[in-house]
Amino acid sequence: MSIPEKFKDELNCLYTNLMDLCAKSFSPNDIESIQKAYDLSLAHSETKLRISGEPYILHHLRVAIILQDLIGLGKTTIIAALVHDLVQDNLTSLETIKKEFGDEVSGIVEGVIKISSLYTKKLSLQSENFITLILTISDDVRIILVKIADRLDNIRKIKNFDEEKQKKIAQETRLLYAPIAHRLGLYHIKTEFEDISLRHIDPEPYFSIAQQLKTTKKAREAYIEKFSQPIREILEEKGYDYEFKGRPKSVNSIYGKVQKKGIDISEIFDLFAIRIILKNTPLEKEKEECWNVYSLVTNIYKPNPLRLRDWISTPRPSGYESLHTTVIGPDDHWVEIQIRTNRMDEVAEKGDAAHWKYKESANEKDHDSWLRNIRDALEVKDTEAIDDFKNTAKQKINSDIFVFTPKGDIKKLRDGATILDFAYSIHSKVGNTCTGARVNEKIVPIKYKLKNGDTVEVITSKNQKPRDEWINIVASSRTKARIKKAINETLFKQAEIGKEMLERKMSQLKLEMGDQFILKLLGHFKYKRALDFYQAIADEKIDLQSIKGVLAKSKSEDDSKDEAITEASAAEYTKRRNDESDFLVIDKDLKNVDYKLAKCCKPIPGDNIFGFVTVDRGIQIHRYNCPNAKDLRTRYSYRIVPAMWTDRSKDSAFLVELVVTGLDKIGIMNHISEVISKNHQVNMRSIAINTKDGIFQGFITVFINSLNHLDLLLTNINNIKGVLKAERLNKNTIVTESS
Repeated sequence: MSIPEKFKDELNCLYTNLMDLCAKSFSPNDIESIQKAYDLSLAHSETKLRISGEPYILHHLRVAIILQDLIGLGKTTIIAALVHDLVQDNLTSLETIKKEFGDEVSGIVEGVIKISSLYTKKLSLQSENFITLILTISDDVRIILVKIADRLDNIRKIKNFDEEKQKKIAQETRLLYAPIAHRLGLYHIKTEFEDISLRHIDPEPYFSIAQQLKTTKKAREAYIEKFSQPIREILEEKGYDYEFKGRPKSVNSIYGKVQKKGIDISEIFDLFAIRIILKNTPLEKEKEECWNVYSLVTNIYKPNPLRLRDWISTPRPSGYESLHTTVIGPDDHWVEIQIRTNRMDEVAEKGDAAHWKYKESANEKDHDSWLRNIRDALEVKDTEAIDDFKNTAKQKINSDIFVFTPKGDIKKLRDGATILDFAYSIHSKVGNTCTGARVNEKIVPIKYKLKNGDTVEVITSKNQKPRDEWINIVASSRTKARIKKAINETLFKQAEIGKEMLERKMSQLKLEMGDQFILKLLGHFKYKRALDFYQAIADEKIDLQSIKGVLAKSKSEDDSKDEAITEASAAEYTKRRNDESDFLVIDKDLKNVDYKLAKCCKPIPGDNIFGFVTVDRGIQIHRYNCPNAKDLRTRYSYRIVPAMWTDRSKDSAFLVELVVTGLDKIGIMNHISEVISKNHQVNMRSIAINTKDGIFQGFITVFINSLNHLDLLLTNINNIKGVLKAERLNKNTIVTESS
């Protein structure tokens, strides 16, 4: 089967057109390479027809013509255009393309295939991410330009597709390819994209506007000629070298203004629009000459002062310069006039302040230098400029990558992100149980680094748990924080289980699980933290059957030590007590008495206190309401030493732990810190915050002089709006679940 007879004339016409265009720009050797690409494309697709019934080669020729005629690209891109569909449609292999035409052509073809394979079902919800993805997905700008040309031909032939496909093509083109063409400076292509898309997405208003424009075209052209005539006469009289440019509004542009402002087409100010460009104007006289022309125009036609835009005296942040005004012309029609010099026009169209840039948001700044070089190459139609630019265009526009979920959602991740980063971006539970993933249908491990455009399906297991080594795998600091939190939560859960197991065992032994017992167990099993000790119990690393023997042995040793306190030692304590009027005086002079403030209750001046004589740690000072006080006074009354504070003790600073509970709202912790540090001149040693369900709980360690000082501080903290309760942290203080 060969090319159907009815298409041969079209084929010959397209082929001749392409070769004529190439003859004007390329050397004989280049044309020979292009001919070779055409022959290969024809040989591999001659028996293949598209859905529309037309031969494959016609699309390839039209795309090549667009790239050469409308954009002016080099021979490498033209060759890629002539073969770009063959690999995707399994008519040849990428290896064949590489063998026949080299790495550059095969790289462009491969990139076009990658863009074509992107999942765009949810495009309307994430179009900006798709645009950024396409602009970053490849290291060769020619890939994007070939895809733009490919899409332009497809939308021109959109009627060849079924209704569902037509709608998909129109939506993609409007939301994705039109903005990209706009950013690349391809305004004529952008306008065509938008108008054809609108015709299929919202046909009724499209045809209504198009009909009005068609009906009024001759009248509008005649009107503009009539309007311009007196302006031309005065400019020529004054000796200006100028150029008039019409600014025809596209159907889509008019549609956008009608929809946005809810107005009739007749109310659109710039439906009639011209641009006056002053040539050969010295730089130092540009502003003056533009205002002179403005004065001449407004002497003829009355301006609307509300529509004056002076971007000459104060250029836009992007650098755009122009003087805009809207005047009332003959028959009371509004006409927009833009006045600028040739330099300003060139800058506005393709320079630092290109039209696409000053109408779009500032978040495109990262693209500027990359896109500016492309626009320069496009404007001069340098056939080798884009090819040469390839070597410098490999830099990424930004440091983000975009990957897809199986349902087509786009996830924006940091460059270098792994499977774990992706899993945690979905949900912490997914990340915590992640064991790997399917990336583009291939199973990969959790440390696999993702690339732009990958489709990722996470694999999970209920038996998987976060591990410390995961922190070194992920790229995002936020993911690292989530992993650390998950690991800590796992440790605390295990510790809670171990603690419950120990409590049950102690209950069976009819023993009370106090701090003294826990300290003895930690010492015996050589654990520094109770958390690690409880976790070891949960992991069955400690045999609970041995607990009874450990505690019995420890109690026997304590009793022996108690009996070893001699009468002489007791007499010494008694003498010391009598010397201090039956109270142990505590102050910051530590020479007289060997004492320490108990860590369990952290007494401060003003607290009711007592001393407890330890076996090997001197005297420990406890508060009377210390959680351990009752046990100490009941079981070891003979080791109790009365104590009191002196006035000098208030000159010292003592550590106190506070717990503050309140509503989790912006700025509340700053307010609390300000009350502590600025209002009370209190130094803070540490602060830790936990939040859950809109409630926060803060644990704050501060230096306090006395109990009165502490009471005043707590009163002021409790008076802060949003604070529910502020109190001194005791062993029996209620702590929320989030802590």
